[in-house]
Amino acid sequence: MNLPESVILLDSLGDVQPDNTRPILVCASHCGDNGTFARKLKNCHVKAVFLNNAGIGKNQAGISGLSHYQAENILACAVDHNSAEIGISRDTWESGIISHTNTLAEKAGIQTGDSVQEAVANIINRIDFYSSTPENKNVESIIDEKKDNSSKVDLKKQTQTQIDGVSITVTDSITFLNEKNAGDIVVCGSHGGVSAGHYAQKHRLKAVFFNDAGIGKNNAGIKSLESLSDAGILACTVDCMSAEIFNGLDVLDNGIISVCNQLAKSRNINVKMTVKEAIQYI
Repeated sequence: MNLPESVILLDSLGDVQPDNTRPILVCASHCGDNGTFARKLKNCHVKAVFLNNAGIGKNQAGISGLSHYQAENILACAVDHNSAEIGISRDTWESGIISHTNTLAEKAGIQTGDSVQEAVANIINRIDFYSSTPENKNVESIIDEKKDNSSKVDLKKQTQTQIDGVSITVTDSITFLNEKNAGDIVVCGSHGGVSAGHYAQKHRLKAVFFNDAGIGKNNAGIKSLESLSDAGILACTVDCMSAEIFNGLDVLDNGIISVCNQLAKSRNINVKMTVKEAIQYI
């Protein structure tokens, strides 16, 4: 199936532009969210989005965005992380298999086990079927009741802290960084795939800790680590069951190292260390 004109492929949600005019987004980012990306996509005229389930992970963080997209009247599906490489949108389009859906997707006839291309074909002539419904208001109420502070969107996208005198930048997404973060040690809630690695290199970080997103197809969730080592950036991932994806503070507080790049190993950082223990070796 050729790519329809109504579909846009993006490796990262951070690359969505305000002037977007294509209603269906096939994106290789994780499906974790606290409402930040759902509102962004609504403002960018997206009506349907396909994302990676990131191994689902701790507290089902890898699919937490589904209800937030529902609240913004956006059809949303997550694809199995073993069916398509996280961080590679072309693979999501060509190989992604639906693992989870929100109510709007269900109403459109999309089912678990459908391919992304089958799902897109199912909705491509039905973009106008979305309308505000009482169910959406119910979803918003459910979101408000979830996990105290974790359900509230923190408008401050970066937090600066110190671990044993070492300055650390904590952020839910590596896409929230900017040129002022050059040389930082960053603990983030992003996956460790290729697209996230590009952001780490772009901002010339000293070190970065990612979520491994269940590692997934072709080791996609950790694929950036060695290229970052080649670029002189120490990088590790934490097990997706130890810390929530898209939750930088949880990665810092509870993350357990699952994979280290060569530069991290040279500093005696090892698998099974906590992130806080590993930071002492940088």
